[in-house]
Amino acid sequence: MGEHTTVEAIVAEIGAQVKGECQWLRHSRGERLATVEVRLLELVKRLRRLILDAAAQALGTGYAGSTLPCGCGATARFVSYRRRTLLTLVGELVLRRAYYWCSRCGTSQVPLDECLGLGGASQSPGIVATTLLVCALHPNAQAMKLLEELGIPHVSVKESQRIVLEAGEEVLGDRDAEARAWSQEHADPTEDVRPQVPQRLAVLMDGTTVHTDGDWHEVKVGTFYLFDEAGGALGEKGCVATFEGVEHFRRLWDTEAQRWHLARAPAVVALCDGSTWTWNTVAEYCPPHTVQLLDFYHAAKHLWKLAHAIWGEGSSRAAEWVETQKTRLLEGQLEEFFAALRRWSELERYRQAAEEQLRYFETNRARLGYAEALARGYPIGSGMVEAACKTIIGLRQKQPGMRWRRRMAEVIAHLRCIYFSDRWSRFRARWIERASRAA
Repeated sequence: MGEHTTVEAIVAEIGAQVKGECQWLRHSRGERLATVEVRLLELVKRLRRLILDAAAQALGTGYAGSTLPCGCGATARFVSYRRRTLLTLVGELVLRRAYYWCSRCGTSQVPLDECLGLGGASQSPGIVATTLLVCALHPNAQAMKLLEELGIPHVSVKESQRIVLEAGEEVLGDRDAEARAWSQEHADPTEDVRPQVPQRLAVLMDGTTVHTDGDWHEVKVGTFYLFDEAGGALGEKGCVATFEGVEHFRRLWDTEAQRWHLARAPAVVALCDGSTWTWNTVAEYCPPHTVQLLDFYHAAKHLWKLAHAIWGEGSSRAAEWVETQKTRLLEGQLEEFFAALRRWSELERYRQAAEEQLRYFETNRARLGYAEALARGYPIGSGMVEAACKTIIGLRQKQPGMRWRRRMAEVIAHLRCIYFSDRWSRFRARWIERASRAA
């Protein structure tokens, strides 16, 4: 429709389009649902364009007379109307805006842009938030193809990369500012805080590696989740991840702990793989009543490592020995367990392999209380953080041939933490609200 078509005329056209399609439906008794659906989708496309035209007319041009006061003290004069196209979730919104220019200082003014808070943006906040989501879940090219297939307006692959990095920097800035406020001023987080203190809370930490900036670098991952009286996960969880080193991770992890009211939870269990940085974090940030357990999955891996060194992979004797030691751990037979390891360390041929695993278990001896933990209904395995490492990091950032810039990898990891912590809808609402306030 033309630039000067009235809103009323567009509304009338929308009504006519809908009425015409309804008349067709009344007389299409023999049509299959698939045919009806195709026709309705075509109608929706036409209506979108009409709605966008109506919105552009309703917003107006921002014309404020032949002149406007300029900040330099002179006067900016009306020059012409200039078009600007903005991509929104509904489609392209084409605006006709009044343009003013000051001859003294060379400054231009576009009142409609200022009113809408556009700045230099060519996409709506909704487009930006949607781009962040789909690119967090899929590689950029696949993400844009997915939006295209679903009929959702989207940007180019190259533009999506720019959006993710630039908007992602803002998201990381908010995350890090919140962590600094807690660590330096003990300012509690205000967003996504659980409404109630959990009765039974598990905390886990682990690390994995991603190829960034030409080499493999570790990303540390932390997970919080609720568990029931049988030690089973209840579904609700929170995740943090960073490539920025252990101290940065600890600030982020401790901030997340405040969301979960860690210090006030009556029952807390910490499950880690034996790395020093994980237990140091637990010791510093967890309450004194926290039960520390060496993740049973990692304990079993170390037993298998020794069994393979003695009998070789695939040996039935190795499997039998490992099962015996696992049973001893689960039943609290620690003296028998350590005696079994020491016997192999006394044989020259297996001494090095046995002593290595003996040191590992001796270091974590106080964290082998599996029998008591099971009796109290605590989980003993870190499957949740293992799954987090795979889901948050591996599935997106460790696909074949992938090479990352560290900062982009950090952005994607954090966005996926938001999503897999079931916080995306609230994050999106805050993002759009902030964009509105900035306007």
